Amino acid sequence: MGNLSQKIFAVAHYVANKVQRPAVILLYHRVTTLERDPQELVVTPANFRAQLAHLAADYNVLDADQFLYHVKNKKAFPERSVFVTFDDGYADNYHEALPLLQQEQVPALFYITTSKINTNFELWWDDLERILLTADQLPLTLTVDIDGKKWEYNTGTLTAIRETYYALQQVLRFCKPAVIEAVMQQLYDWSGKSATGRPSHRLMTWEEVKAMGNADYATIGCHTHRHPAVGMLSYEEQYTEIGMSKEILEGVLGTPQVHFSYPFGGRKFLGTKRYYNADSIKACKALGLQLVTANYYGQVHSWSNPYALPRILVRDWPLDVFQAHMRQFFKY
Repeated sequence: MGNLSQKIFAVAHYVANKVQRPAVILLYHRVTTLERDPQELVVTPANFRAQLAHLAADYNVLDADQFLYHVKNKKAFPERSVFVTFDDGYADNYHEALPLLQQEQVPALFYITTSKINTNFELWWDDLERILLTADQLPLTLTVDIDGKKWEYNTGTLTAIRETYYALQQVLRFCKPAVIEAVMQQLYDWSGKSATGRPSHRLMTWEEVKAMGNADYATIGCHTHRHPAVGMLSYEEQYTEIGMSKEILEGVLGTPQVHFSYPFGGRKFLGTKRYYNADSIKACKALGLQLVTANYYGQVHSWSNPYALPRILVRDWPLDVFQAHMRQFFKY
C-alpha cells in the first residue's frame, strides 16, 4: 500500500474512531522461539507475556462470546475493547501461548486449519522454508511446473535461494490446494527431502485441540481445511473448503462452530488475485458462521461487516513497541 493510501486510511480510521469508540482485533500465529522466522509470524514467550500483561492491565479484553454479542447486535464496544485471535493451529498455541493466557487471564480465539492436525506434516509455507532455507546443498537451478506452466528459479547462491523462497511463496499463496500439493511433491523430489516435517513446526494433535477447546480462556474457530486463499476458488469449492473444517471441528469438539477467519485474509480492491470475495461471504453465511475475520489494518465499530472484520497483525514487539502500537490503534 502506498503512502497516499496509508494516509487516506489513517484519516478514515481517525474520523470513524471520533464518531464511535473502536474495538481492535489482534492477530497472532505462533508463540515460541525459532532459529528462523522468515514470515515473521513468531512472538517469543517473553514478549507475549509482557504484551498480555499490558492488555490485562490497560484494556478491556473481550472473549469470543462477548465480542460476538457486540458484533451481532450492532452494539458499541466498551472503552478500549480488544479481542485476541490466533490463526492456523500450531502446537505451540497449546503448549506455550495457552499457559500464558491463563496466567494473565486473557481470553483468545484459536482458528484451526484441519488438514494437518494430528500429522507430522508442515503447512506449505513452512515446508517451503524447510526445503529451501535449511538445506546444506541444493541443485543450482529449480524448474517446477505450477499448474501447467514451467517456472525456473536460480538456487545457486544463498541470496538466490532466499529470493526463490519469497518468489515461490507469493505465487503459491494464490494457487489451489491441489496445485500447491503437486508443487511441494516436485520440491521434495528435487531437494531429496521427505515430506515429514519438523516437530518445531507441527500443528496440534486432536487431543490437544480438544483440551484447548475445554480450557479456560480459549475458544476454537474454523480456518478452512487446507488453508487456500478462498477468493481464488469457485463458490462451490469455497463452501466445501470452509464447510469441511467446520464439520470436522464440530465432530471432534461436539459443539457448533460459529467463528471463522480467512486464510491470509488481506483485502485487495484491484486485480484478480483475491484472498476472499463476495462468494466467500455468501458461503460463510450459508454455513451458519456468525463472526468472520480477515487480515487487514482497521478497527471494528458497530457498523462493521461481521463477515470481513479487520485484524491487526502483532509482530515480535518488545513491550515499549507494543504499547506504542496499541496507542496508535486506539487513536481518536
